[in-house]
Parts: sequence; C-alpha cells; structure tokens
Amino acid sequence: MLTLRAGRAVAHLLPDCGARVASLTLAAPRRDAVDLLVPYTLAAVDPSNWPKAGMFPLLPYSNRISHAMLRVGRMTLELPPHPLADPHTLHGNGHLQPWQVLAIRRGGAVLRLDSPANASWPWRYRGTIRYALSQVQLQVHIDLCNTDDRPMPAGIGLHPYFRHLPAGEVGYGAGCIWPTNTHQLVDPPRALRSNESGTPPQPLPRGSLTRHLGGWDGAVTWQCSPGQEAVLHADPLFGHLVVHRPDPPHYLCLEPVSHVANGFNLADSGAAGTGTRTLAPGESMSGRVDIALMPGPRTRDTRP
Repeated sequence: MLTLRAGRAVAHLLPDCGARVASLTLAAPRRDAVDLLVPYTLAAVDPSNWPKAGMFPLLPYSNRISHAMLRVGRMTLELPPHPLADPHTLHGNGHLQPWQVLAIRRGGAVLRLDSPANASWPWRYRGTIRYALSQVQLQVHIDLCNTDDRPMPAGIGLHPYFRHLPAGEVGYGAGCIWPTNTHQLVDPPRALRSNESGTPPQPLPRGSLTRHLGGWDGAVTWQCSPGQEAVLHADPLFGHLVVHRPDPPHYLCLEPVSHVANGFNLADSGAAGTGTRTLAPGESMSGRVDIALMPGPRTRDTRP
C-alpha cells in the first residue's frame, strides 16, 4: 500500500490491486475530515466478485460489451464474459492487473500498466495514472496508449464507491439519458424527465438506480456527510456519467466515462453520441478528474 499525505488529507493506493484507491480522506480548513470512499480492505482482487469499495480506473473501456461480442469493422471478436455481468463483459481488465510504481512522493504517485494482448482484450496497451493529493482535492489523470500494431477501440473512466447521505441531493447537468434495459445495457437516448434531472440538485429516488447520462457537463455534486458537500469535475473527454446506487444504498457510484455502455457495438450499428474512439498504433487518449470538498457549509442539511 502507498500512502499519500497533504496536511490532514490521506489517500491509500493499492498498485497491485489494479491501481485502486483504497481510501480517501479530505479535510477543508476549520472543518472535520471526511472519508469520501467506502474503504477497500482486501490485499487482493477477486475478479469474479470484487468488493464494492474504493475506486479503480476503467480501461481500455467502461461498463459492458453486449454478450461479450465486440464488432470491429467486419470482424466480431468473442471475449470472455464477466461472472458479475454474464453473458456480458464488464469494465475492461485494467483494474484486474498489478500496476508498476514509476514515482512516489508525499502527495503524489505515478503508476503504469503495460497490458499484453490476451483473451480478455486482444490488443496491447499502456495505462498511466497520476494521483496528486491536496488537503481538499484528489486529482486523477488517466492516460491510455495503444501500444499494439493495429487500431484499437478505446475508452477510459473512473469507478468510485462514494459514501453519501441516502436522502441527500445529487446535482449534475446532462443533455440526455440512455435508459437502462433489462439486460443492464442501454436503449437509444431520450430527453431527461423531471425526476431524472440533476438541475437543480435533488434526492435520488428510493430503491436500486442506474442512470447512463450523455451530454454531461463534467460536474456532479453530492452530500457526502452531514453539512458537507463534495464535487467531482472531469475533462470534456468524459462526456458521459453513470449514476448507480444499490438497494439498500450502501454506496453511491458517480462514474465519469468517455463512452456509453456497449458503445463500440452501438457505434458500429450507426448510433450517434456514444463517445467511442479508435486509437491508431501509438496514439493516446487522456483526461483528468478532480474529486474535492465544496468550500463552506451548506445552507440546508439533508440528513439520512
């Protein structure tokens, strides 16, 4: 485990567990420190059933590929389905491999993964993550490079399991929603209904919830503890946001991602706005995500 410190802020990293952030504590001046993540406590990753905790990078793609069949031009590649999403794949393989520590200092670290071509992803790629911690913010910079000699479909994202107040407000701006269907994939996008809008912020409905939001403006806020609000800011590359909460609401996932679920196959079928990209050999894509405490107290507390 690597430990980053900045004043009262602390982040614990697990390079061998897919570059996960095991825990994150931020501390605004003259305020109590806040644990933002559900803590990840294991020393390894079970790829069949990883704990719903911490935060891990999503690469070389996010979410599901329908029936583990990836269409690339005139080819269809069969990938192994993931046990948690059978018969689909789930979240790529970057978080299931050990990462190398390139640099470490008190408030920052650089990790790298050189992933070989294999059954789960038949292209070579390199992932690089830079973590930088301040008292009120964790900055995460993710880079994905195609190191193969063939063009590679590609996407990146971040998958946190945040602590939150279940009755608290969640705020975001988005242009559309890709409705989740019974296969945990998405249907064509439509306009948001009033109870799906995050502008102005509003509490999430009770029960299990998954929203795939397109045209996201790059910011999402939530109440992480009584009297304290947090915000996630992401670069424009992350044009999609996944909001997920189980029932009971043990955690809140606010996932900035570059493309929608099953985006490669949807784009191959002619769908617009999927956010998918293809990287030429040697080409990279990268983006930054900042997770921070909001300054000052809220004027109104929404307690559990």
